[in-house]
Amino acid sequence: MILVAFSPSVAWLATQRLDAVSASGQLDAPQLPPPSALTLDVTRDYVKFAARYERVLNDSKVSSRRRVRLLEAHFDVYRHAHDLFGAAQASATMRLLEVETRNQTPALGRRSAFSSPEAALADASRWLAFAHFTLHEAPRSDSERLARAMTAHSPVPMAPDVVFENARWIQRAANATRFPAAVLAAIVDTEQGGDTVAYGLSGTLRKAADTIALRTSQIYGSSGVSGEVSQTVGLTQMSWQDALGQEARLSALGVTLGVPFPQNEADARSLLMRPYANLVLSASRLIGYMNYVAGIGPNSAVPHEDAWLYFLAPGWHNNPALASSGQTWPYAWNAFFKACLYQRLLDTRRMTALGLL
Repeated sequence: MILVAFSPSVAWLATQRLDAVSASGQLDAPQLPPPSALTLDVTRDYVKFAARYERVLNDSKVSSRRRVRLLEAHFDVYRHAHDLFGAAQASATMRLLEVETRNQTPALGRRSAFSSPEAALADASRWLAFAHFTLHEAPRSDSERLARAMTAHSPVPMAPDVVFENARWIQRAANATRFPAAVLAAIVDTEQGGDTVAYGLSGTLRKAADTIALRTSQIYGSSGVSGEVSQTVGLTQMSWQDALGQEARLSALGVTLGVPFPQNEADARSLLMRPYANLVLSASRLIGYMNYVAGIGPNSAVPHEDAWLYFLAPGWHNNPALASSGQTWPYAWNAFFKACLYQRLLDTRRMTALGLL
């Protein structure tokens, strides 16, 4: 039960086993339409990505015939990503595929999300098909209908309902910290995606553990053993220890939380239960990591806007050790595509149409 509560992947597997839905009863997976007609600009921009990807394939000793097929699929992913997300996110998608494919080399001893270049390209295509479905085919009259459609067709467990319910807080926290709302949304989605699986056991157990740890810390000054089970709290599942370390950076960013900054575990846990505070503190932590990656001061307020942040920031949020060593794994891979999608879903026009503003 503990594994179900605190691991989205375990919870997802449990649900799959419990439901055992027959293949005939499953919803059809979204399909990608043909990409837009080729333009000279798109072709010219792709050349550099093809050259880098081909070098990785050569280093991996991929045969000539297989390499041709992979490059064809690679180009197809680029064209669809460019159509759906634009040039910046398409470029980041190419970089992610390059890094993922390199990490699959056994001699490097690195984590990778997939076991082969074909599997990585196929999954990228699945995400792009889902993004196309969400942006162009799913009901867009209100957020509840869209969330249900997304949940029914998503490649992995998702929690768009939680993201939409907290969309205003996400935007407000993003504006305050000058950190991309799409990244915060992707992290919220990924952390909360396991709450609705395993017939709701995951979310119920995790919330119960959080409440017990909070009450224990309020009464005794420390959560003790209960805190070992509930190390992270709230929408983004941020640790209370990390929350206590954000005061100087928030001051540098000129951000206040509306209450005195927490000085102990009980206050930090209580504050992290509040959506806005949780999101602001999480953004602050990630800004610190991104400042480190950029080689600038830990409390620098320079905004981070590169599209690679869509992979890097969720990765650092989940596992700084893997992120800092250039590795790839499912959490960060999936969060990247979610962030690309949420950038489109959380723009002002769409939020207004969905009744979120």
